[in-house]
Amino acid sequence: MKLEIDRQDFIALIKGYGIHYSEFDNPLVKKAGHSYRDQYGIHDWDSLETLSDDELYNLYLISKNSWQK
Repeated sequence: MKLEIDRQDFIALIKGYGIHYSEFDNPLVKKAGHSYRDQYGIHDWDSLETLSDDELYNLYLISKNSWQK
C-alpha cells in the first residue's frame, strides 16, 4: 500500500498516538514539547511545527513504538 503523507498528517498521527511515559526523556521528544510526570504522564506537543520532516518521521516512529514495549 502506498500513501502520501504530509507534515500535517504526521503531526496528527503523533498527537493521536501520544507518547508512553518511558520515552519522556528521549531528546527528540523533549525537543517537540513538554512532559508532565504525574499519574497521567501527559505530554504537551507544543513545538511540533519547528521540527524538520525527518525529525517528524522519527518522532512518529518513537511514538508508535513506545506503546509496543
